[in-house]
Amino acid sequence: MTAFDERVREYFARPGTVSTWWTPDEGPLAFHYDAELRVLRDRLPVDPAWRVLDLGTGRGRFGAWFAAQGCRVVGVDLNPDMLALAAETARRNGVADRFELRRGGAEDLSAFADASFDCVCLMELFDHLPDLRRVLGEARRVLAPGGRLVFTYVPGESLYGLLGNVYRRLRAPRGEQIISRTYSLGEVRGALAGAGLRLEEHHGIGLLCVSAQTRLFQDHPLVRAATAVARAEAARVPYWSAPLLARHGAHVVGIARPEGP
Repeated sequence: MTAFDERVREYFARPGTVSTWWTPDEGPLAFHYDAELRVLRDRLPVDPAWRVLDLGTGRGRFGAWFAAQGCRVVGVDLNPDMLALAAETARRNGVADRFELRRGGAEDLSAFADASFDCVCLMELFDHLPDLRRVLGEARRVLAPGGRLVFTYVPGESLYGLLGNVYRRLRAPRGEQIISRTYSLGEVRGALAGAGLRLEEHHGIGLLCVSAQTRLFQDHPLVRAATAVARAEAARVPYWSAPLLARHGAHVVGIARPEGP
């Protein structure tokens, strides 16, 4: 692991960091992140009997959603602040009895047996992983035959991804902590295939969204204007499913399954 990768992991494990700015359910971008849950509601045939592993559970919004469908959920996160917030989300939604929380990383799932989960979630996580292929290999190992892997990523082909990459190139030489990256659809397909997974469908959220940041620039007049445009788009088309359009969303929600029968 490189020094850069170690710093990213250390940042997300440290109290008082991500919990201070990661608020997808609140603020001017809530409409954008709500659309991710809408994709799952529309496209994922959830069985209440599923056992779900929610990696990088964060504030627990996806884990709580699965638990509300009757699933048994294990949420894993590096950050103790986020685990406390996820526990509160579970209590607030009345699903604490079906939502177990553990501290840990996504790279080492040795605590879990092979084929022990029907669904593995990597929502809002791809972009912050030091070793995506290793995580996908572990996710595939614990995924039961016929199970689903659901995930999001920021595509480098999107307006948001392109502008984000410009920002990172400008800020990195100044020593600023860089904690995210983008992927192309081809890179995502390749990483999935390398782990024995096949991308079945992907849906893009926010073609016109130029900033989905919950921690940077939200008070800038230009960003507020751009957010208004993105909100108008979301009201008309919450997400895009045509492949050419979907790959250019600010976020892409993907659903993959294990290769083979």
